[in-house]
Amino acid sequence: MKCPNRAAERRPEVIQVLRQAGYERVVDMTGHEQHDKAYFEGTGVLVLDRVNGVAYVALSERADRGLAEQWVSSLGYKELVTFSSADCRGKPVYHTNVMMAIGTDVAVVCADSVPDAKERQHLLSKLSSSHEVVQISSAQMDALCGNVLELQGGKGLPVMAMSSQAYHAFTPEQRSVMRRHVAELVHAPIDTLERVGGGGV
Repeated sequence: MKCPNRAAERRPEVIQVLRQAGYERVVDMTGHEQHDKAYFEGTGVLVLDRVNGVAYVALSERADRGLAEQWVSSLGYKELVTFSSADCRGKPVYHTNVMMAIGTDVAVVCADSVPDAKERQHLLSKLSSSHEVVQISSAQMDALCGNVLELQGGKGLPVMAMSSQAYHAFTPEQRSVMRRHVAELVHAPIDTLERVGGGGV
């Protein structure tokens, strides 16, 4: 973790709880923070297509290419798709899950945030080979439309979770596409978290 306050969230007791729950293997990459000044901030920088074994990573100061390759190799993923991404103000997107999300059959992505044409085309080609793709604008990315998450609802059916801000920023057509692949779009107002923390669901 690049920021010291986030690095402090790594606690041995949490790892111990996971071990007791049956998770034996720990892939510890923290040594790279001190030795190489290289970072790879876990779930934020990784957007995973678990079904097809593809990891998507927007490279940034919080997502080192070498560590991404190491992660993919260690976890047995088949492919790594990397690219650079920037918001509408030209600032790098530091977490991949701000600009894209992948569900079982549908993906949401802000392709406009990828300035390199070859990277953008490769990203869209890879996503569309296995998912229906909902493309969002940079303004919608700012409204955290890329920060959505497919979950299993209480009835055992897939739902797409998002903030109320994101829900209202999607067009009716985009919501209709997502509804073809999930039972329901669920949203909650988390304005304070979005404003202060810079993230959504």
